[in-house]
Amino acid sequence: MEPIDHHSHTDIFILPILSRFLLYAPLHGLAALVDLTAARQLRKRLASRDWDLTGPLGEVFRSLAEEREPAPLPRQGSFVPSFLGLLPTRGCNLGCRYCGFQTGTDGERVMSLDLARDAVTWYMDAVEQAGVQQAEVHFFGGEPFCAEEVLDLAVHLARRRATEIGCTLAFEVATNGVFDEARARWAADNLDTVVLSLDGPPDIQNRHRPYRGGQPSFEEVARTARVLSEGTSDLCIRACVTDETVERIPELAAWFCEQFRPGSICFEPLQPSPESEAAGLRPPDAWDFASQFIRAAPVLESHGVRPVHAAADIQTKRVTFCPVGRDAAIVSPDSTISACYLLQRDWEAKGLDLRLGRMEGASARLDSDAIASVRGLNVYNKPVCARCFCKYHCAGGCHVNHGPRGPQGGYDRLCIQTRIIAVRNVLAAMEQDDLVRAWVSQREVAEAAIGQPSDLLVDLEASA
Repeated sequence: MEPIDHHSHTDIFILPILSRFLLYAPLHGLAALVDLTAARQLRKRLASRDWDLTGPLGEVFRSLAEEREPAPLPRQGSFVPSFLGLLPTRGCNLGCRYCGFQTGTDGERVMSLDLARDAVTWYMDAVEQAGVQQAEVHFFGGEPFCAEEVLDLAVHLARRRATEIGCTLAFEVATNGVFDEARARWAADNLDTVVLSLDGPPDIQNRHRPYRGGQPSFEEVARTARVLSEGTSDLCIRACVTDETVERIPELAAWFCEQFRPGSICFEPLQPSPESEAAGLRPPDAWDFASQFIRAAPVLESHGVRPVHAAADIQTKRVTFCPVGRDAAIVSPDSTISACYLLQRDWEAKGLDLRLGRMEGASARLDSDAIASVRGLNVYNKPVCARCFCKYHCAGGCHVNHGPRGPQGGYDRLCIQTRIIAVRNVLAAMEQDDLVRAWVSQREVAEAAIGQPSDLLVDLEASA
């Protein structure tokens, strides 16, 4: 057996969980519960390269000594879009209390059908040239269905080209669900994934997400959710959680499952904005959000529904959390190609330029320096993430709304809730649900694990 590479010590983590320690090595596919003596022994043996261990601890050590999965790497080489994103319009028919996407005349601008046709043609040509077997087209907003003719054209053209070049094709849309029943049935039968924003029953939905004139939106969105539940598309319900609704997450989980048939439910904490502050809406406390999410997860799973907190998805290993850095190509109504679907003003407020180029007819003029700069926005360039056990799952989160640039261990609210939920996901995969509940219920003890500045096994003595 080849001895373990010393550099892989940066991928072996340890967290105190009550009287035991969670040993976690995501690139080795290993998670184990050990006591402090065993953890210290493992640390010492790895440092000294003394491989002679027997018994259960020896089995763990041999797993760590075996060849690991390669660490994920940033994109390199030629730019091949990981997916095509279309922004049919920034306009929207709702006036959500926390949303900053209503941007005056720019918000009402609609993508021309010529631009939609050119973007799809360019993307599918790139797919064919690169020999990509799975093409993806995603629709963002505003509300994409406010420009439904753009969706109709893009779906029809992309589907025809996929047939011609012999690749599979998937469509995804993020929507508020405010459109007529016929359009809901079209979405249910023609799109592969529908991410539907629905914050809860009438008292929550109508407070958070009314029409632009203030009228309630619940009935129409609930009807859309029921139609989508009957179709072939994968329905993901995305619910925004505030400090007013955080205690209701388990109740909402059960309600969603009883009313609709989603494949997954994503609870997301409110991202503060001037609009949310004006409406008196505030984000939930990180511990409250995480603990309520943990209570809700088994409720969802009992209905066959996947609980989603994307940054804590332990099945995914990546260096960037979002489209940024993944070579996604997102086309706006003004022909700009960007790496992100959020508003340009929000990037610039964080000192970011996420533009990659422009569409010019059915061709794209891409800036190689811009591509290299965006590819550099990854977890390896975020010091706060270097010694965090979530670094290959969370990868630092959203570069615009989160983008931690602080020192090692400088965890913020989003880091804390991600770390708590990721611990839950690891322990749940080990069938340690009782341990999860006991750990979370002792907040002061759990804070010691979540707040430690380094999770690395090699730093155990500093944190033990």
